[in-house]
Amino acid sequence: MKQQSWKSPALVFGCVLGAAACGSTPGSSGPKTGAAGNAPPVDGGGAAGDAAASAGAGGHEPSSPDAPVEAPTEARDDTSLLEAGAGGASGDAGAADGPVLPMRVLLYHFSTAVIDTVPAQLTFYKDLLTSWGYTSDDSVDPAKFTDAGLAAYGAVAMINTCFAPFGAGQDGASQSAALQKFVARGGGLFGTHCAAVTFAGVTPLPVYNQVFGGQEGGTFFDGTSTCRKLGVHPTIDALPATFEFVGNLDSNLVLGPTTTLTVRCTWHDNKTPMTDVPVSWARTEGEGRVFYTNFGKVVSDLTDPVLGAKHIVPGLAWVLRH
Repeated sequence: MKQQSWKSPALVFGCVLGAAACGSTPGSSGPKTGAAGNAPPVDGGGAAGDAAASAGAGGHEPSSPDAPVEAPTEARDDTSLLEAGAGGASGDAGAADGPVLPMRVLLYHFSTAVIDTVPAQLTFYKDLLTSWGYTSDDSVDPAKFTDAGLAAYGAVAMINTCFAPFGAGQDGASQSAALQKFVARGGGLFGTHCAAVTFAGVTPLPVYNQVFGGQEGGTFFDGTSTCRKLGVHPTIDALPATFEFVGNLDSNLVLGPTTTLTVRCTWHDNKTPMTDVPVSWARTEGEGRVFYTNFGKVVSDLTDPVLGAKHIVPGLAWVLRH
């Protein structure tokens, strides 16, 4: 169904596509500025892509085809609802517009799929955070996600945490509850690529995806997509109005009513003609800020002078109020 402006304050989530998990293959990616038009949103449905059979191959395994599908939810992408002027003040964490937060970031990267460039991505984030005056810890230990464990951090960055982010076969209920409380108290949450390609087919929608503001999966695409920014927000202000992205993107399964879409992309192939999908968004949870983007599978996305410097890096800065 077409994505429409959200009209109800009720916190209800709904599946837009089927509940199969997404698939992807390794490869370089990056945007190229262009004068693409704004294609109207269309149903992102269609058969799930041919996922890689092995997580070690870097692909996204499909979930059960019998997974339940919930009623659709109207997603909020009306530019009048975007958080204009919602940027944080510069300087130390805990500026006047938010709580005082530790100058330390947890770079969490457990995944049941192998993405070869994650080590290089961690180096990128560590160097960036150091240049901003932050320290960081990288970890694949779900035991970090307790009230006491997260209290040491100003933000959590979920770096390509595919499918079951707290362990294969684990529902992550306790970790997700701690994460939700952490964000509500003012902590930042940042996620890239498959950080929201998680818990496909689980109903009701897991707390983890509720905090992130949505769930990705279903069909996927490798190739050139035409992307556009929506409205005004600190995480997209520097982006060109339209740009092209070469790489892997997933479709969207669920969007929350408090999710503010900031980037959409349209792809076209012989399986899913003119699929228009949400790619990046932002939201608040209590005192905290959440940024998610389906970009960022490979390190070249982060280092790209358009996509990285003008969108992904500002996304991390925004959640940190940097």
